[in-house]
Amino acid sequence: MDNCVFLNSLKSNFFDNFSMLEKIIEICPDDLWNKKVSGFVFWQQILHTFAGEHFWLREENTEFIEPFKDKNVYPEFEKDPETILSKDALVNFCNETKEFVEKWFNGKDDNWLKLPSKIYDKMTNHDVMIGQISHLMYHVGHFDAIFRENGIKGVWEE
Repeated sequence: MDNCVFLNSLKSNFFDNFSMLEKIIEICPDDLWNKKVSGFVFWQQILHTFAGEHFWLREENTEFIEPFKDKNVYPEFEKDPETILSKDALVNFCNETKEFVEKWFNGKDDNWLKLPSKIYDKMTNHDVMIGQISHLMYHVGHFDAIFRENGIKGVWEE
């Protein structure tokens, strides 16, 4: 589609931030992975970030399926997780999320950004995308701060 200047800008911004989250997963030491920091288990916060993408960026009439629901890991922080998700499990879910978001962007253009969201019609698709970029950026910054507090170089220092 020719009319994709703003959409492509949002997509680029989203995936620039997403790549930082991938790096955080990659460099997170095992002793921090399962540690409760800033009120929540580190990996649970990563899961929470991905779950938001799956909730807000789904297509119309697509049911939201909470990730790892059978494992009682509570991506919305209702409780502490009852089981531990391995780094491999989150890497796989990260890859699924990346593919999910790529598909979500397909076939859309700048005019689509102006339309009401199919998930919550009081917001436009643009609002939803800005919200997801902001959510992702918030968590990347938070993870980076946790790294620094634990003597680990952050993703911007690599």
